[in-house]
Amino acid sequence: MQNQTQVVNLNFLNDRKEIVTSNEKYKCVYFNFEVGDGLAKHRHEGYATVLVLKGAVKMTFETENLPLAPENIFELSENMMLSFDARVVHDLVAQAPSQVLVTISERLS
Repeated sequence: MQNQTQVVNLNFLNDRKEIVTSNEKYKCVYFNFEVGDGLAKHRHEGYATVLVLKGAVKMTFETENLPLAPENIFELSENMMLSFDARVVHDLVAQAPSQVLVTISERLS
């Protein structure tokens, strides 16, 4: 088994989008958004987490009766994390200049 241990200092990431790490089980992607930037409606064939390192984002989901989310909207601010089923169509819009770390699991069978 190959060692996949990796240390990354997120303070040195300046690009708008950068894959921090990737393997057969998951992928971590760092995003640096300006106000109004984000990710258009999309979905993945697995689970995901969104961790807001700095700033604030709004996530909207296209599903009915999403637990804990009035009108299927989550507003996340600094140091908040959301884990969810990424097979549900969703989008993300920065409400402030934001740094976000997204982890996406492997494809579910």
